[in-house]
Amino acid sequence: MKLEEFVPLVGNFGRYQLFVVVYACMLCIVCSMVSFGNVFFAAETDHWCQVLPQENCSSWVEFQDNCTDVKKSILLPPPENENSKYPYSTCQQWDLPPGYEFDPYEPLSEVDNHTYGQVPCQDGWEYDRSQYKTTTISDFDLVCDKRSLPSLAQAIYFAGFLVGSFVCGSLSDWIGRKKAVFVGVLFFAVGSIVTTFSVNIYMYTAFRFIAGLGNIGSFIALYVLEMEFVGKSWRTPVTMAMGIFGALGYLFLATAAMYVRQWRTLSLIISLSTLIFFFPLVFIQESVSWLVSKGMIDEAEVVIRKVAKINKKTLPDVLFDKEDIREDMKMKESRALPSVIDLFKTPNMAVKTINMMFNWMVTSLIYYGLSQSTGDLGVDEYWAFFISGAVEIPALLYATVGVEWFGRKWNTAVLELIGGVACLATIFIPLGIWRTVVSMAGKFCISATFGTIYLYTAELFPTPIRSIGLGMSSLAARIGGILSPIILLLGDYLESLPLIVFGSSAVLAGFLVLLLPETKGRKLPQTLEEGEEIGKFRCMRRNVDTVANHKLGEIQTVEEGALALSNLAFDSKAVEDEDIKKVPGNDQI
Repeated sequence: MKLEEFVPLVGNFGRYQLFVVVYACMLCIVCSMVSFGNVFFAAETDHWCQVLPQENCSSWVEFQDNCTDVKKSILLPPPENENSKYPYSTCQQWDLPPGYEFDPYEPLSEVDNHTYGQVPCQDGWEYDRSQYKTTTISDFDLVCDKRSLPSLAQAIYFAGFLVGSFVCGSLSDWIGRKKAVFVGVLFFAVGSIVTTFSVNIYMYTAFRFIAGLGNIGSFIALYVLEMEFVGKSWRTPVTMAMGIFGALGYLFLATAAMYVRQWRTLSLIISLSTLIFFFPLVFIQESVSWLVSKGMIDEAEVVIRKVAKINKKTLPDVLFDKEDIREDMKMKESRALPSVIDLFKTPNMAVKTINMMFNWMVTSLIYYGLSQSTGDLGVDEYWAFFISGAVEIPALLYATVGVEWFGRKWNTAVLELIGGVACLATIFIPLGIWRTVVSMAGKFCISATFGTIYLYTAELFPTPIRSIGLGMSSLAARIGGILSPIILLLGDYLESLPLIVFGSSAVLAGFLVLLLPETKGRKLPQTLEEGEEIGKFRCMRRNVDTVANHKLGEIQTVEEGALALSNLAFDSKAVEDEDIKKVPGNDQI
């Protein structure tokens, strides 16, 4: 029996595979909730200088019910920005004379003919707790000079994604898929739980980084393990199911946040759910492909027989011809491995690589940007976030069939163009329901783009560098995720600036896709020479790089996990030449 034949032998999708897929889908839900929990942990609320905190208007019965509003009207200057959504300054107060006694009937201008200037808050801040009882902003006073820290904390969380992709991608190949999943879940659980008990923003940021590393790390190893156990025909529906369950995480998070208004309690509820993923790992088997690649033939046979028993399949007495397996492994070890440099050696391949990396970065940038800014739509923040997650489900379903209806190129381009125009149109629509509708239309398009661009990229790169090309694209997507909360900070200077950046970059990316060749119905390129010739411009045909003339068809796709750049869905098993299918974007998780 050849290695690739063991899956049909034990069942393409039996009870064991169902168990692993359910485990992965549950992990997707929690991963999504932890990733976007910061939307509610660091929700923005009205705040103002705490002036005369002991004054409760007890001497004036008529003002006792609205004492806070009366004090604000007298003791706080107007907002610094005339477009501010708050009626008073959030970072300044009037400079009060020594011994000032509050009197609601006496404006400051009439007190001792004193001229009052504005000074920064002298005794801290008060916060509007009518909606959010506590947030990281109110607990750590992340306002005024520190208002950028919550967004930077989220950027560092996504930096954990970037590091986790490298670290756990390598661990998955070094120590095995199952052990890598355990390490990822351990980091995920520890980072998430300890975050709940943070005493300052720096501790919060550090452990959110660890949680992000474990979040993507556990998912990378588990996805690879899962794909190595299910049959080829099941890879697309399994991946789509994981994307849909990731979207369900939005819905659960929004629902929980509606009823739990303290960020620490909400964080604890979410983070404790990570602990349930340790116990099922006992029943998950190590990857047969990985065991064979390490020469552990006997262990691989034990795993196959366990899975076959669970799936109620009968196996022959002898499974592997060990000599053939060892000879095959020696041949693989002797082959030269392609590198990142091969993506940029020839002009056409370099242009296509840069184009795809830019598109991945823009797609990730807008996806996370829109997901984290649902509170700026002028409607109920919980329902806006809920709907933002709900639209991903039909988007993923569309991505599965849309690439066959309209092709890869036009589908990607049109989705990005519509998404970009929707972002730009939102600028001119007043806050409220219609702005939400247009914004969600953009979110639909960007979510669908993830699935489309994944398939498109896999078909565009030739076999020797397909895994590397997908890995570099994933790297660009991580950078987009890191930049998204930083770009949202531009709204402090011009409210519409983030939407301008999102919209214009999406429109540009959509037009750039039109420069790429269509891959629907085209034979997958097998060598670097074939990859270079696809979609080549006339001006490039005059000087063909000599590297492209070397036949490299004998170079096989890099073994999954062998490259540090590999990502959860970008291993060679998931993108085999003969089985490139419609795969929704799991990079969103």
